[in-house]
Amino acid sequence: ATSASPLSPDEVRALQGRLETMTGGRVELDTQVDPSLLGGLVVRVGDRMIDGSVRGRLERLRNRLVSGAL
Repeated sequence: ATSASPLSPDEVRALQGRLETMTGGRVELDTQVDPSLLGGLVVRVGDRMIDGSVRGRLERLRNRLVSGAL
């Protein structure tokens, strides 16, 4: 998991628990910090990526505006 700022131990445990529920199995969580995310998280589970970062949301909004899909 990559976050914009360091996660507290409680946040790491909560995220790990949610990912284990989502995947139905044991998850080993490695965390990294990337301030360019602006906020939120990017999580990679196997070949699946979940982008809940502010940067990702802004990029999706920009793409929708450019394509006229808004």
